Amino acid sequence: MLATGTAARSCLDRWTIAGEVVLIGQPSAPVRLAGFYTNCHDFFYAARPNAPCGPARQVTTVAELGVHGGEFSLCFDVTALAPERGHYIYLILWADANGNGCFDRGEEWKYVIPLYDDRVFSGASDCVYCFGVGSSEPAGMQPRWNLSRGLESWAPVEAAAQLGARLANETAW
Repeated sequence: MLATGTAARSCLDRWTIAGEVVLIGQPSAPVRLAGFYTNCHDFFYAARPNAPCGPARQVTTVAELGVHGGEFSLCFDVTALAPERGHYIYLILWADANGNGCFDRGEEWKYVIPLYDDRVFSGASDCVYCFGVGSSEPAGMQPRWNLSRGLESWAPVEAAAQLGARLANETAW
């Protein structure tokens, strides 16, 4: 059973994911990884100028991966958000062309996918979190942040640390 009140809210508003990123191809600049919150169903729209759903907002620390990839740790902090049903957090890799450590529109970016031996998003086709407001037994969605475990399959974020992520870019650089 989940805790209630302040303890439950704290657990659901902050968590960490750690593991390794394998970069496929040769990026044009050092690569960074972070999580971005959006009310768009797809990060593609949130990354466009004049996004119809508003720009994506970074809600994690930034992991520096260089041009080869490597170990990472991201700390999520969603305390300042007011998520609603169908809001998302996408893990995104980008080539930081200007070296400022921030994702800037126009920089090349890639969706993040789990590798076969990933222990966090196992079975998912991409690395995304979705906010649910009601329970959905068949899909596993709960009324909080949920992580993708496959096509329309979700698992609630219940642990403060999610370890053993093995991730890659969806398409080559």
